[in-house]
Amino acid sequence: MRKSRTLFFALLFCLLASNTGLGASNVTPPTPKKEENRITTWMTMSLLGKNQVEIEYYFKDLEQKDLDKLRERIRKAVMGNLRRMDLRSMIANSTDSDDLNVIRRKVLTEIRYMGMENDEELQVTIKEEFGVNL
Repeated sequence: MRKSRTLFFALLFCLLASNTGLGASNVTPPTPKKEENRITTWMTMSLLGKNQVEIEYYFKDLEQKDLDKLRERIRKAVMGNLRRMDLRSMIANSTDSDDLNVIRRKVLTEIRYMGMENDEELQVTIKEEFGVNL
């Protein structure tokens, strides 16, 4: 009985003392990439009600090429969301002007939620791909 108790405490001590056991480890969580962090910040600010001008002012310290790259990634996300909601079939199945107004409102809502309401390039892309005037 005494040997098993001693053996148990010895094993417990070894586990607690090692880095891979129950003790604290030196592994740090991975840090997010800068681009992902910027996109997350952009989206958070957008969902908090900030408009595109306010969001871009927050990123005023970024170089212009980095800001353009960030905008391009957000544009691609908006276009991807519109494709996934199957906007083309909604337009094809619309029967009257009310249906088209609902579609237009959906597109404007998506743009607003992504914080890109002033982006003319995005609006032109949407018009060219889906035929929706904004």
